[in-house]
Amino acid sequence: MSAADSISRDSAQWDAAVLANRGHLLQGWNWGAFKSEFGWDIERVAVPSGDRTATAQILFRSRGPVSVGYIPRGPALPDDDPEIARALIKRIDAVSRRRRALYTIFEVDRALPFDGTFREHMFVRGPERIQPARTVKVTLLPDEQLLAQMRQNTRYSVRLAIRRNVTVCRAGEAYGVDDFYRLLSDTSDRNKFGIHARGYYARFLDLFGDNAISIYAQSDGHLAAALIGARFGDEAIYMYGASSTEYRQHGAAFLLQYEAMRWARDNGCARYDLWGIPRDDPGSVSDTGDSIAGTKGDDWRGLFRFKTGFGGKIVDYPPSLERRYHRLGAFVARRMISDQRGDS
Repeated sequence: MSAADSISRDSAQWDAAVLANRGHLLQGWNWGAFKSEFGWDIERVAVPSGDRTATAQILFRSRGPVSVGYIPRGPALPDDDPEIARALIKRIDAVSRRRRALYTIFEVDRALPFDGTFREHMFVRGPERIQPARTVKVTLLPDEQLLAQMRQNTRYSVRLAIRRNVTVCRAGEAYGVDDFYRLLSDTSDRNKFGIHARGYYARFLDLFGDNAISIYAQSDGHLAAALIGARFGDEAIYMYGASSTEYRQHGAAFLLQYEAMRWARDNGCARYDLWGIPRDDPGSVSDTGDSIAGTKGDDWRGLFRFKTGFGGKIVDYPPSLERRYHRLGAFVARRMISDQRGDS
């Protein structure tokens, strides 16, 4: 077996190679295993070169004789080695053509190490990003410093929740996936966004195991908010969240994020990714201290205010790129991949 085959077939070797290039959780082995149970075929491509390895986890969705490829937050490769990047892309092209892909979308998490224009390297501008175009990443510090870097109103809300005896517990202590899903359904109805079936979130927690967390905030004896997160290397990510329409006051959601950050820090993470904010800064948002301004449909003003309040750094991702293998069938291909949007 070649070194490339060994890496692409072994979870520990794969994750080590991805993390060596500061790769994202969505390029990690468990994410591919997870998505393979929900309609995606997974191909893992590795290109070793000396003591370096470039990797790409490609998700394929098929319809009839054709497919589309999708590389979320990847590939994972060195920032200063265009040769290994070209070799990896050549392998991605070969796999995509074997899969009869109309095209493969690259949602890179940072710029590819090429000079010149992307068209010179046979890329075209990709579609609107499937994963969020911007996020907020919080540096994980000791408790007092973690609180100190928050905006005043956010810090107040965390402390208010503690004063008002909002309690936070892990899954299994009082609540579980059924409770999370009930709360998520409430949030979906209130804020007008789509969700997966219950089994999707249960399977995520099963597959990620000790690298995932499911925590719940209780206020006045009622479930107020819930959160699912995961860690990969030195970064943790807020993956899914929900809050009660009736009982979400008293800063429960703020305290929940603070506790998730503490969990991530205590498990060796240096950063906490709050996952998604609007591409552009929204207009003014009212701030009432212990509550969250409304977020509904495409109106993310409340979400923006909530997440940026934790004092992190706003990170902008590059536009998506596309390797096009067939000039026709664009509409079909877009429809095939669109149901991945908003997955996380």
